[in-house]
Amino acid sequence: MNKIAIVTTGHPPFDDRIYWKFAKSLSINNSVAVFCSTLEIDTISSNIKILGFNSNLNNSINKHKKLFDYLLEFEPDIIICSEISAIISAYRFKLNRKNKCKIISDITEWYPENIVSKLSGFTKIFKYLLIYTANIVLTNLTNALIIGEQGKKSRYQIIAPFKKKVIIGYYPILEYFKYKEKKIELDNFNLGYAGVINFKRGILTLLDVFVDIQIKYPLKDIKLIIAGKFDNLEEERAFLRRIKDEKLSNIEFLEWTDYNNISDHLSKMDVCFDLRELTFIYNNSLPIKFFEYLASGKPVIYSAVKPLKKLGVDKFGFLVDPTNKEQIISVVEKYMTDKELYMKHSKNARGYIEKGNNWEEESKKLINFINFFCIK
Repeated sequence: MNKIAIVTTGHPPFDDRIYWKFAKSLSINNSVAVFCSTLEIDTISSNIKILGFNSNLNNSINKHKKLFDYLLEFEPDIIICSEISAIISAYRFKLNRKNKCKIISDITEWYPENIVSKLSGFTKIFKYLLIYTANIVLTNLTNALIIGEQGKKSRYQIIAPFKKKVIIGYYPILEYFKYKEKKIELDNFNLGYAGVINFKRGILTLLDVFVDIQIKYPLKDIKLIIAGKFDNLEEERAFLRRIKDEKLSNIEFLEWTDYNNISDHLSKMDVCFDLRELTFIYNNSLPIKFFEYLASGKPVIYSAVKPLKKLGVDKFGFLVDPTNKEQIISVVEKYMTDKELYMKHSKNARGYIEKGNNWEEESKKLINFINFFCIK
């Protein structure tokens, strides 16, 4: 039995991809541990060791030392790094083991765009170049790369052309997503959003659309359901203040929940939205919640980001210009008034996930990739 450690410096230990997908799938035939610097934790869940600390209380040197100490104690054969920075601790351990360890980088973010996106001017340019260089160096210290989507692969073909690579997608674990054919009612309709909430992801636009539809259809019971949490306290306060000041009604907030319970939240929604801005990162990334909506049989209304344009979304939803409120309202009305279209898109959404686009199938690629390095 091989020992596999998953190290994260930026995600919670029970992250969907880290714990529910990677760790659980790999733990079937291996000893697996998750080490993090994002939460003080020491527990065992489903035979997976989870150990971590809060890096806000440590400087960078101490953070990597603690992660290195965790690796020394566990002595993994393979280390999966969920962020580029995690490679620092992993490589130090590899040197300590005299190269008797494989390091695999799991790439799901745009580096360094995700780090410098809030900066500007010379500082942004300097940090971009610095982090980009670090990314090149650290990536080439690994043995292989797992990449979350095809669009992110091209950059690593340039900076690490000789590293073995595999695409392991963001598809949902089918068994956790319930599907029951839902017939919409003419007198009520629920708009829904789930996930991280912030202004750049379009929550204000969704609120505007909701209010306008309420005004346009006063005899219908139109509801907005928001499941998740804000990542910016000031934006959360501003959003709630607007709801209070404008005396907006029929808005339901659902608390963040574990991955295996997300389906319960989604079941209350009729159609699911993501009206994110078309920034470089958003316009070149697959939205993970998109696939979870489909697994629950929910028609989707999404910003027309590049990766989604290649998926044939018109079979189960609409891609829209997130700045065109009238266009968004018009496609919502199509679902509200055309039951046949709604049911067709709902069935097609679930069917897309059932036909191979699920974690039960995708995990086979992960297991085969890891096994390739286990026998070396």
